Amino acid sequence: MKYQSFCMRVLCLLLILAAVIGYNSMQKKDTQEQETQEITQLKKRVDTLEEQQKEMLAALEEAAKNQETAKSQAKTDAKDNATKEDAADSEDAESTDDSENFYKDGTYTGSAQGFGGAIEVQVTLKDDEITDIQVTSASGEDSAYLSQAQSVISSIISAQSTDVDTVSGATFSSTGIINAVIDAIGKAENE
Repeated sequence: MKYQSFCMRVLCLLLILAAVIGYNSMQKKDTQEQETQEITQLKKRVDTLEEQQKEMLAALEEAAKNQETAKSQAKTDAKDNATKEDAADSEDAESTDDSENFYKDGTYTGSAQGFGGAIEVQVTLKDDEITDIQVTSASGEDSAYLSQAQSVISSIISAQSTDVDTVSGATFSSTGIINAVIDAIGKAENE
């Protein structure tokens, strides 16, 4: 009877050990599955971030190309304007005051692409001088960048030209303002 009792205790002990080992192996398997799922999710996030980074780089490259195109167009326009002004100065001026000017006096609107969308400005001209520039709409622009970029307005007015430097830290927004001013001034030209 003692032997039988001993065998039963050993058998119970073996069953308990088998249950503990089985439970531990199931826990390890569950932990491994969770780790595998987490790694898979992290890989998906990394892939998504890489795609977003590529899209942002492509957008930045396109914006840089647009900025370079706008700068070269502004330089070409400035040269054309200077040539036209020289030609207008050399002509006999017996007509009215407004026809002597290269630009018609008044307020003109222009728009161009900024970093976050279209930027619209209102430019006031008087006697071939830019007297005022107001940003009338820039709904897609980040307000911090736009407020920095608006400092380019004083540069344009003091230089009486759109051939000014962009604002560091708000390059695309300031380029949008410059190009919108160019667009508005283009509408004011005397024919």
